[in-house]
Amino acid sequence: MSIQIIAQKEFEDAVRKRTLQLLVGFFVAFTTIMFHYHRSRLGPSGTFIDLYDGILGKLGVIVPVLGVMVGYRAVVGERESGSLKLLLTLPHSRRDVMLGKFIGRCGIIVVTTVVGFVLIGLQTIVFTELFSLTEWLLAVGEITLFGIIFVAIAMAFSTAMQSARRAMIGAVGLTVLFSFLYDILILTVTGIIDPHPINGSPDPGPNWLFILPRLNPRKAFQTPEAIQIATPRPFYLEPWFGVVILVMWLVVPLGGAYLRFKRSDLA
Repeated sequence: MSIQIIAQKEFEDAVRKRTLQLLVGFFVAFTTIMFHYHRSRLGPSGTFIDLYDGILGKLGVIVPVLGVMVGYRAVVGERESGSLKLLLTLPHSRRDVMLGKFIGRCGIIVVTTVVGFVLIGLQTIVFTELFSLTEWLLAVGEITLFGIIFVAIAMAFSTAMQSARRAMIGAVGLTVLFSFLYDILILTVTGIIDPHPINGSPDPGPNWLFILPRLNPRKAFQTPEAIQIATPRPFYLEPWFGVVILVMWLVVPLGGAYLRFKRSDLA
């Protein structure tokens, strides 16, 4: 019950402070602009996937930023103001506080992404004949889950750090890594471990190299072509393993932060 009360309060605070309205307004405007931009560039043989791939690619940069904005002050903001001590004098445990805040702030991301995708889904029906309910649901689920993961990452920093500034730097730094720098880092590591031969086709290298790109939550469900992989194909390159990776990004940051939060001094 404590978790539900805290989650509801977090969501209601976002509505009262107009945080939710601002996020929804921004997300709707951005996705609408991206929809019409990519629709105008779509060829006559274009498909729903062709149309939405471009939108999802841009959202892969925007949504992590929104997740960080929503989550990074969740706990540390109340720690700095002193209200966290007051909250814990009520019948709420530290676990209740952390999970309640996480669920409430995930609700903000869920509402934001669902409203945005409902509107561009309607525009897809009105302006094109490409709408696919299955593909649309997969797109909604992918972006929403992606946003929740970055709320979890931001919440982990918020719970573990002593100041909002440090929490923001940590969460933003990880976001920049996964959004802009990760591919460069993987190419560098791959080039060092398995340099391309001077002549002939590149050696695909050891199987475990192919798991490295998937550790980025943005690419958890991307699997290399079977022809590139030395046999036998390992389990960690199967499509279903993407679920394991995303669960890891939810459980490990929050679990580690909670263990530190549980033992920390709130003074």
